[in-house]
Amino acid sequence: MIRLKKYRTPFVYLIIVVLLLVSIRLTGFERPTLSQGEAFIRNLLAPLQSGVMVIGQKANNFLSQIANYAEISDENERLAEEVARLTAENNLLTEYKQENARLRKLLGLQDLIGTQFSLTAARVTARDLENLHQTLIINKGSEDGIRKDMPVINEQGLIGRIINVTDRTSEVLLILDREGAVGAMVQQTRVPGVVEGLGPGSDQLQMIHINVDAPIGVNQVIITSGYGGIFPKGLRIGYVKEIIPEANGLMKRAVIQPFVDFDRLEEILVVTGVVDS
Repeated sequence: MIRLKKYRTPFVYLIIVVLLLVSIRLTGFERPTLSQGEAFIRNLLAPLQSGVMVIGQKANNFLSQIANYAEISDENERLAEEVARLTAENNLLTEYKQENARLRKLLGLQDLIGTQFSLTAARVTARDLENLHQTLIINKGSEDGIRKDMPVINEQGLIGRIINVTDRTSEVLLILDREGAVGAMVQQTRVPGVVEGLGPGSDQLQMIHINVDAPIGVNQVIITSGYGGIFPKGLRIGYVKEIIPEANGLMKRAVIQPFVDFDRLEEILVVTGVVDS
């Protein structure tokens, strides 16, 4: 009995192997009918074969998904780099377009008043933030013919005057500064006065020393008068926003909105001389 138990397990394995070999042999050729044994074995193995196929298909799909994920990830990275490159190029082209428009305006101003003044174009390179934008630095200096007290303008109007010069740079005092006073007058009525800044933090000006009876009104244009020997006559400064009587009752002052947008200065023109007529 012990000896039979000893050989029973190998015998069962042998029977299974023989059945599998017979199944492979019998099902390996095309025949019109199957025996009952073949049908039984096929029916017995069908769930196992189906399970193996499902597992194999899922494994294949999983591996395909991994490969597709890596490919899609690489493609997404490439597309992201392309988008970044195109965005940078678009921003650069937009900047060039805006700069071109500004330079065209300056060129138009040169053509308009070029018969009156000698002009040198320059680019703003720095601002004095501690002084609330009351001065700025340009990239032209004595090597370019720039000298102290030369007026600075753009297509909008008067900006200020040169106060310091190096070989390749110059410092501009804006008319917004209290020290940047300008001899001025009303363009329509020729009423004279002095235009000065309202102080730190303000983007407006004021015209002072106006007689209380002088004809000056809101929206009238203020230009340089030519008095004082620094600023030539006729440069645009701004327009009148408000008239305020002084406390003494003898004088009045006008709040002036500058034509120049001092927060967006990038290119300017230095008036290097007046052309003799």
